[in-house]
Amino acid sequence: MGTSKLDSNAVTRNIGIFAGRGSLPKELAEHLHAIGHAPHILGIIGETEPWIEDYDNQLFVWGRLGQFFKYLKTNDIKQVVFAGGITRPSLRVRDMDVGGLVSFSKVMAFMVGGDNSLLKGLIKLFDQHGVTVVGAHEIMPGLLTPSGMFFGKQPSKKAMLNIRKAFEACQMLGKLDIGQAAVAVGGRVVALEGIEGTDGMLERIYNMRSTGKLYEDGKHGVLVKTMKPEQDMRADLPSIGPQTIDHIVKAGLKGVAVEAGHSLLLDKKETLEKAKAAGVFIYGIDKDNMGNTP
Repeated sequence: MGTSKLDSNAVTRNIGIFAGRGSLPKELAEHLHAIGHAPHILGIIGETEPWIEDYDNQLFVWGRLGQFFKYLKTNDIKQVVFAGGITRPSLRVRDMDVGGLVSFSKVMAFMVGGDNSLLKGLIKLFDQHGVTVVGAHEIMPGLLTPSGMFFGKQPSKKAMLNIRKAFEACQMLGKLDIGQAAVAVGGRVVALEGIEGTDGMLERIYNMRSTGKLYEDGKHGVLVKTMKPEQDMRADLPSIGPQTIDHIVKAGLKGVAVEAGHSLLLDKKETLEKAKAAGVFIYGIDKDNMGNTP
């Protein structure tokens, strides 16, 4: 999957994977083991998946920042990668340790904004503790989606129009730090991603079709996902995987377009198999052309 920046850098061998839900943490763990690393799997109780039991892991309670950073220092973990989805916590003072209480005001300030604001704040907090956050794409560059037609049949002119419309909507949405995805059907944007996430948004499209609120047949409808403007690439890059394809099919859409070089393709083999079976295209948008045909 491309050359990893970790392959020849001994300093980064003792890396931690802050693992949430989804396939990305496992892909990273398997890759690191394959190239001779033994990553520390870190997580929050109730926010991880069963596969972590196959690895040495350490789980924490939200708010126990003192315990968490002490663990990193004791185990000489100077680099951490954020991977997978985690529910935004409802922090309670009674759950915090001294380290959490000391950082409480900073963390609350991060949480006032959207996900991008929160992640930028967390990256800064890690830096202050001498821990560098690295991006999943720095470990596995091959996860990044290329520009242009990536898989399936070339989108129709109507589909390309929908790509451009949804791309513009994503950029506006991202500036407000709300979401990373939009759906366009029939030359208009019909859904924007909110706190429910991409899958939840696509479920809304399905419900709109089921209730007759969205009458277009979806032959040219598309899902578009882009990185938020000025987003730090080390955390929460937009991604698609097998489940995304399932939801696209259920929503009656024709394809998905993601921002080239700024989005991740997860579980590549299974994702492409599902896309092929369903006739779904995958297209890489370049900011210079915003999905324009050559």
